[in-house]
Amino acid sequence: MPDKNEKKIAAIVMAVLVALYLLGIAGGIAALAGLLGPLEGRAAVPFLLTFLLTYILVGGAVIVGVLYAMGQRLREIDSGEEEDAKKS
Repeated sequence: MPDKNEKKIAAIVMAVLVALYLLGIAGGIAALAGLLGPLEGRAAVPFLLTFLLTYILVGGAVIVGVLYAMGQRLREIDSGEEEDAKKS
């Protein structure tokens, strides 16, 4: 049976992986939209900017939610809630 530290590490690793995944997708979309390079000689397309900003806001909300859930999970592990449920 995994100990508390192993459970904490698993929760933290998964939260970091989800955050990196979403940030990578946002970066990829920005690169495809041409927003990461110099903007000389071209006009920014309002639709692409709106789409990217919306995606970043939604992705940011997901990242915040994942970090919040990770915090709750770490508190559950510390309080021994899981072990209490197994005893019942």
